[in-house]
Amino acid sequence: MRLSIFLFLSLFSFVRVSFSQDSTEFSIAPPTQLPTTKLAVWATQYYIHQFESGGEIPFVDKNGAALGLFADTCHFCEAALEGTTYVTDSSGTIVVLNFAKTGDSTFVDCRKCLKYANSKLGVESWGKATWAISSGYGDGVKNYRLVPYRTIAVDPQFIPYGTVIYIPTARGMKLLLPNGKTAIHDGYFFAGDTGGAIKQLHIDVFTGVYEGNPFPDVVKSNESKTVDAYLISDATIVTALIKLHVN
Repeated sequence: MRLSIFLFLSLFSFVRVSFSQDSTEFSIAPPTQLPTTKLAVWATQYYIHQFESGGEIPFVDKNGAALGLFADTCHFCEAALEGTTYVTDSSGTIVVLNFAKTGDSTFVDCRKCLKYANSKLGVESWGKATWAISSGYGDGVKNYRLVPYRTIAVDPQFIPYGTVIYIPTARGMKLLLPNGKTAIHDGYFFAGDTGGAIKQLHIDVFTGVYEGNPFPDVVKSNESKTVDAYLISDATIVTALIKLHVN
């Protein structure tokens, strides 16, 4: 559900990224008048973790069937945290895996990865992750596909799935896309994913293959650092972003 944005991602004959974000897709005009419904949200980010298959920890699907891919402790746990991972198998093929559900069996103790030893997050459940083979940038909720710099994970009790929000602070941020093109973000985001740590008015911005922070004025990873977000009801905008997220 998270290598560098400055690295052009080309999968050639491998499993191909099916979505190609074009700069024109960030060209939605700002609202002529800000909507009346305003939320104070705080933001983190997630991205796609990438690594080569290897190690002793197997990836299995939700039915317990082995997928033929393996990881060490830290790679498995980071993949579980981010929700989507690109795993290169022994033939050089990149396989896209999406978190499916938390299973009953523990494959690894994620506290044994130094990076997460003292984490306050629910690390224990990560080691029980099961997986599904996906494509492109992976999948969110309700069969929505993940779209870099558009998709956000939300708590649906506070921001329903399918909602479009406008964050003025994000408008004008310059992006270098995975296809090598540049774009200026228009400030609109789509609620197409969720996560166990996403509660109340916390949003998690999907940044594709980029691990850096493209929205430093928005993504502060601190619940006391909020930004204004407006709920968009314009049917044309909502429909356009739903279409962008439908497989």
